[in-house]
Amino acid sequence: MPLYIAIPTYDRLDVFKRKTYTKIIKKYKLEPYVTLFIQSDKDAKEYKEAFPELKQKRSPKGYLNTLNYISSYYPMNAKVIKMDDDITQILHLSGRFGKANQTGGEGSPRLKKVKDAYGLFNKVFGIMKNVKSNLGGFYPTPNPKFMSGRRPITTDLRFIVGSLYCFVNKKIKLKIDGKSDYEFTIENYKRDGKVVRLNHYSLTYDYSDNTEKSGHDTDRFVKKYEPYISKVIKHKGGSTSFLLKKSIDK
Repeated sequence: MPLYIAIPTYDRLDVFKRKTYTKIIKKYKLEPYVTLFIQSDKDAKEYKEAFPELKQKRSPKGYLNTLNYISSYYPMNAKVIKMDDDITQILHLSGRFGKANQTGGEGSPRLKKVKDAYGLFNKVFGIMKNVKSNLGGFYPTPNPKFMSGRRPITTDLRFIVGSLYCFVNKKIKLKIDGKSDYEFTIENYKRDGKVVRLNHYSLTYDYSDNTEKSGHDTDRFVKKYEPYISKVIKHKGGSTSFLLKKSIDK
């Protein structure tokens, strides 16, 4: 079954061109697999003129509505990579991971750009198939010291960052706009009893765009998913994140 890359983008042609398009799509020759999910006539025209080789599909307005449309658009069990429009690097951990090598010396863990993104996506889907999971992703923060202390692959409940992840389409519908990435993580875990995370791979993207709409999103999320939340973390800018309750690997 082929892989599909779905990229929601709205009124950010310049951001997309400078970041995901140039740094990821062009770099890794992923153009044949990409569909842009476009929300306006203006974007449809301008993106098509700028990126004529990329397929387009008109989606409803709003990020959450677009995510749900992507689930509806692709067939059941399709292998989909959801990718945001502001990614600049896909990285993997390299070097020696022993305690003596975590101080920045020669041979200490460091991050290098992935050479074959399509191959990495296939690897993730292969692991997902082996463990019977329908969601796979990467370590949320590109920090080699933190990453080197983690097991390479985990399948318990750990956050799958929403900027780039792989999923086998099960038509899951999301309801909490500002917390859609956490919601998608938990809903897949509820369904399968596991999610796959490759902790020695990460990415760089625009963290400032990864914010909630309002405190109401947090309240709704906590009310709905409290049994899966270990800690609510409030940040200086007013946004929140969550530490999820890990479980024993299946």
